[in-house]
Amino acid sequence: MIKNNNKKLVSLIVFSFFMAAPAYAGQSKYDDKISQLIAIINKQSQQIQSLEKRMGQIESRKVYVKKVTYNKKQNEDASVVRRINYSGTPEESIRFHDPYAERVESNNYFEKLFGYSARDNKSTTQVNGLILKWGNGIPAITTENGDYSFRLRGRILADYGSSFGSRFHNLNVSRTMMRAARIGAEGRIKQLSWVIESDFSSNSLVLMSAYATWTTKTFGHVAEYTLGHKFSERGFDGSTGSYNTVFLDRDLVATTLVPVMGWYGLGGAYKIYGNNWHVATQIAGDQVNNVNMKNNIRDDITYLARAHYIPFRNNTYLLHLGIWGYYEDVKPAQNFTQDIEALSRTNNNFNLQFGPTAPLAHSFAGGLELFGMRKSMWALVEFGARRMTLRRTSGIASSSTDFAGMTGTVRAFSAQYGVFLTGEKPNYMPRNGVWGLPHVLHPVIDGGMGAWELAFRWDWANSSHVFSGADAWTLTAGLNWYLMSTAHLMFNYTHAHVYNATGDYIGSNSGDTFGARVAVIF
Repeated sequence: MIKNNNKKLVSLIVFSFFMAAPAYAGQSKYDDKISQLIAIINKQSQQIQSLEKRMGQIESRKVYVKKVTYNKKQNEDASVVRRINYSGTPEESIRFHDPYAERVESNNYFEKLFGYSARDNKSTTQVNGLILKWGNGIPAITTENGDYSFRLRGRILADYGSSFGSRFHNLNVSRTMMRAARIGAEGRIKQLSWVIESDFSSNSLVLMSAYATWTTKTFGHVAEYTLGHKFSERGFDGSTGSYNTVFLDRDLVATTLVPVMGWYGLGGAYKIYGNNWHVATQIAGDQVNNVNMKNNIRDDITYLARAHYIPFRNNTYLLHLGIWGYYEDVKPAQNFTQDIEALSRTNNNFNLQFGPTAPLAHSFAGGLELFGMRKSMWALVEFGARRMTLRRTSGIASSSTDFAGMTGTVRAFSAQYGVFLTGEKPNYMPRNGVWGLPHVLHPVIDGGMGAWELAFRWDWANSSHVFSGADAWTLTAGLNWYLMSTAHLMFNYTHAHVYNATGDYIGSNSGDTFGARVAVIF
């Protein structure tokens, strides 16, 4: 139609000029102008015909449309900073620090590995330039460009335990306890993130995490520099947060080989991440909640390191290898003693006891991790040992001078197995090589049955090669019901056998306990 109109227009113009030509026949000066005008019109007509030809070629082409499924930021959270490019290439983009190190990471690693995100779906609300991201029961506030964010965080772990079967009547008790009642906040200012939180369990206020992290790139890899009071990495179970553990308590490798400073330390840490590995180092003093027996006594200084590597993975299988270790230089203090709960935290007298001995001078510990996954099944094996050396002299009075200068080794082993009966993938966090939040396929809040996990664990610890030695083994069966990723119920049945050479309950002892927990995280 455009082509016909153009022809009519050209014909009309040419006809008009030819009709007017006789009036100017004697005027040769106008002939040149008429010829020029006709040439311009012919040129425009050729251009229009060329354009029509090109449009026809474009319209005749076949257009292939690829269907793209876009996950509406399912795996985003206020704890994740937008990705930026240092050199303009996506491969060199950086993922900033997730302040909630004990949760599942929100990058796409898990989605690429298993085909879905490790987080539940989240909705967003925009108010006056601020974005509220709803998930985990509380909103996270971020700016539109993602440079700034703020959120509250916390957890509630309420436990019940009933012990029986011990030959010592005082160890057959039933108790409730608040394992954790934690509240805190986390935020981010571009590459700088921070966390602060306190715990109100056991009728006392205790400072937990309080640190700041700067995220950058080192040798082309994402790296984090942290200063403050931070949870330490030590083994697979020992590096997992209290909410994410498969059983009510961590395994004996984690609880037996804990350094004098405890689970947290005040100092500096450095982490670097690869596609299938990470390395973490830390130098820390005592926890901020520790109180020295005397004024002006130095901290215990602990040097820690842990690394994990995933040599093989696909949509069905995954293999994890890990190694960790620490060296601690202990301050002159009271006689060394250590109590490890063998049944549960609700029965802290049914324990494995080391000491009392002369003060500890220093110790060196290390361990290995082997973890594997196949579809909904998983298995974990851990082994560790701690070589301890006691002081020859002490600035304080010691009632155990017979142990002065002695050395000895404590060993621990754990074998675990579990399966999700409802088809979920194990809640493994590949970025840090620890347990994380599970992805529940059918949450109860959406009318589903939740996720059900069955797990078994056998633990063993031995200190017969040290002063006032002791040994123990435990067998635990667990059933976990995840109503959704951020709320679950746990049920454990544990049988334990303990031999203590010292303490209030000397000799062989065995017992059983049934434990339960209600857990919520936000």
